[in-house]
Amino acid sequence: MVPIAPGFSPGLDKAFSYGQTIQAGAFFLMMGTAAFIVCGITAFYIHRSAYGRTAEERAAYAIGERAGEQAPHDEKLPMAAELNMMAQKYFKRQGTDNQQNWNLGFENGYSDGFKKTHSR
Repeated sequence: MVPIAPGFSPGLDKAFSYGQTIQAGAFFLMMGTAAFIVCGITAFYIHRSAYGRTAEERAAYAIGERAGEQAPHDEKLPMAAELNMMAQKYFKRQGTDNQQNWNLGFENGYSDGFKKTHSR
């Protein structure tokens, strides 16, 4: 096959250039779509793990949040050591498996629930 000299057929040069433009446009469209999907998945998992990474931690968070919401209104947010003691007490009654995950979830939930109902 003999290559066509540049300028021999102006229509062919434009068609080749147009094909590259379509390919570049498709590439950027695919990359934009992929980035959108990856960002959506990342946001989903970040939001899901906001209340704990394991099911147990999320359950402890919910229990702690309810306990924090039910705290008396004239009370201040307990110190970390007091929260830890409360978490251990609740763990002995309702918890299973890993106590460290339970304590972390309960403490975070209690703090959030307390702040939700005791905001000043």
